[in-house]
Amino acid sequence: MAAVAKPREFSGGTVSIPTPSITEAISIVDSFLRPSTLPAGTVIAIVGEYGTGKSHLIGAVLHHALSAPEDRRPRVAFLEARPATFVDLYKQLIGTELRRDDVCARVRELYADVLADALGESELTAEIAVRLRRGEVDPVEVSDRLNLMGSKYLARLRERLEVVTRNRAFGIVLPLLLRHDFADAAWEWLSGHHPDPVLADRGVDTPIATEELALEAMGVIALLYSTRRKKFVLAIDEMNKVVSATRKPSENAVDAFEKLIKVFAGAQALLVLAGLPDYLDELGGTVQQRIGRTILISPLTSENAIEYIRQSQEAIGRGRVLHPFTEDTVRYLVKLTDGNARRIIRLCSHLYRHAMDLSPRDPDRALVTEAMVRKVAREQAGARSTDHVRNEIRQVLAALGLSYERDHWMDPQTDSRADYWVPYGDEDGAGCALVLTDAVLTQGDCDALVSRATYLQTAAEQRQVLLVVVGLLNADFVSELSEAFSEEPISYDHWTFTETLSSVLERQLRTLDRDDTLVLGEERFRRLGRQQANTQRMLEQALKTLTAMRSSSERSLGQIQRELTELSTADRAAHPGAESPPLRLPPPVMMLFTRAQSFLDGLDQVDATLRTMFAAASGDSANAIDARVAVRGQLRSPHLFSAVGVGAMLRTLLITFRDSVNEWYRSYVPSSSGDPYPADKDRLSALCRAYDTVYEYVPFYRLEDLDGFSPQLVDGNVPLPPQFGEAQEVFNLLSGQVQAAVLESVAESR
Repeated sequence: MAAVAKPREFSGGTVSIPTPSITEAISIVDSFLRPSTLPAGTVIAIVGEYGTGKSHLIGAVLHHALSAPEDRRPRVAFLEARPATFVDLYKQLIGTELRRDDVCARVRELYADVLADALGESELTAEIAVRLRRGEVDPVEVSDRLNLMGSKYLARLRERLEVVTRNRAFGIVLPLLLRHDFADAAWEWLSGHHPDPVLADRGVDTPIATEELALEAMGVIALLYSTRRKKFVLAIDEMNKVVSATRKPSENAVDAFEKLIKVFAGAQALLVLAGLPDYLDELGGTVQQRIGRTILISPLTSENAIEYIRQSQEAIGRGRVLHPFTEDTVRYLVKLTDGNARRIIRLCSHLYRHAMDLSPRDPDRALVTEAMVRKVAREQAGARSTDHVRNEIRQVLAALGLSYERDHWMDPQTDSRADYWVPYGDEDGAGCALVLTDAVLTQGDCDALVSRATYLQTAAEQRQVLLVVVGLLNADFVSELSEAFSEEPISYDHWTFTETLSSVLERQLRTLDRDDTLVLGEERFRRLGRQQANTQRMLEQALKTLTAMRSSSERSLGQIQRELTELSTADRAAHPGAESPPLRLPPPVMMLFTRAQSFLDGLDQVDATLRTMFAAASGDSANAIDARVAVRGQLRSPHLFSAVGVGAMLRTLLITFRDSVNEWYRSYVPSSSGDPYPADKDRLSALCRAYDTVYEYVPFYRLEDLDGFSPQLVDGNVPLPPQFGEAQEVFNLLSGQVQAAVLESVAESR
């Protein structure tokens, strides 16, 4: 189960649940793809919070479009917006998605139509005109062979392009792609560079370097690809990284974007936009009115999640089963995650592995329980995540010019610790307290936080208390926590947290600035009410604390043994100069790493290719020249170097994972029964989660760009097709298989 959707990797085997959002989007695509003599373009806006499935929906839309019959199949382009501008998006479109030969082919089709119109008027050349429209002959060759006045017909092509593109510069530049002496300069300008003097002489003296020109250029591309009744689909994901409250577009850019939408709606083109809700607000009401359909991504229901688990199990050969989950635990999981698809899928993956770890000898008895869901949910909001949040809080406080104290106790005798205390105002003890917690899953979690909030607010009259939840927040407790704290809890989200915290802090501090006696009186009454309502909970919490203190007075032998192991590990860490320990992995575990390495070697043969080239260079000079030419040709690919980087990242990840598992074997201590202690099992699970955390963000599909870069490129042999799909499956399943093999080998050694 992949926790991060990647539209480029969407395929027929991708598990996809037909939610209302997906069903609606597919129906729009079907309507767009129907044959029509009239323009049938449209614009779809997909709106949803992070992790709700926007990227997955785009993948489903693009895959559905590409699965259409060949005569109706559109040209599809996908752009993934990064924190950038519309200029960067255009360069990604023209430099990555649309190749030079592809764009030239579209211009050739238009030129063929121009020649066909002229030649169709004569019976002698009518047959050639028909062949031109069918694409059976090259219009440039026909023009040369018949000694036609090339400049005359190229001028007609320019006039037609100016009508189609509505931009004189594109009408001048695009026909030059068909002329060998001007093609490089034309493509350079289209790629966003400054115009060559040969273009400046023709009146094209401005580069495509502003957002307005970039958006106009994207419209030109859409029109160019919508000729001859062909259709064009452009999807842009993460639009909020281009347009948001912190990245507001200029007025000219908004006007240009409105024009782009008009172009798509008036041509045989489909524009799909996806992002957080605020990106549409920043584009303005006029743009929103021109969008054909806005699709709101709704949370997954329990039925959706159950069906997803069944299909995922079936896809990997386990059968259409829910085991080790139950319908009740899935409903509980959906409730905790508020139906967020990414969180559900990520937790399902960890829960499956955890359940199987507890029953390695009898998988049929494995069971995911609600307690297990809470345990895994807390692990996912671990210390590392909390440390990251603390860093972002410090950045917000510094940006607002506020002084603060870490771990400030209002009263050492009570649970009145503020993770961050921001003194504010003239009154002693006035200010704002920030409380951090990893997750709120049970009534006990909620009661402890309510008690803490009450202690914090009792210490001074003018004091605001805010709660930041790093992990999951059970929706059942939101109302109770909102009453205890100064406002609704802030659930951490990597993309929006700093903006949210900054606005909430400013609002709360403005409250402290007020001198209105009535306002202060109302605030005191609210605080008093909260304190009285929580008194009983505080007493109950104190009783629970006393019980916990009694139960923790005895320590087990296993815990002592774990502490001795940690001391041993710390001693080894204190002597970093020592040589790396030899590998002592059992054969089944070592075989998993060796197999993954061999598949990676089969896909990434850069090292072997370069060695073959240098070997050829030391031999026959003719072979050396051929080898250099072959390799140089591959090096011109714009995707090769990013593919090499992906390969290097995977090698590093694989070796680091292997060495970490090897170190686990060296340091774990078996219990009296021969099994590892729970702490050692947790360490092993943490190693596998660390692998998954990095791997799920590695763009594995990039390795396909290394297909032609192999030793056969130099020696001339016929290369074997790389086993890309099988290799990806090996890396997808590696952590789970390693963990299972490790525990099985430990059990067998007893």
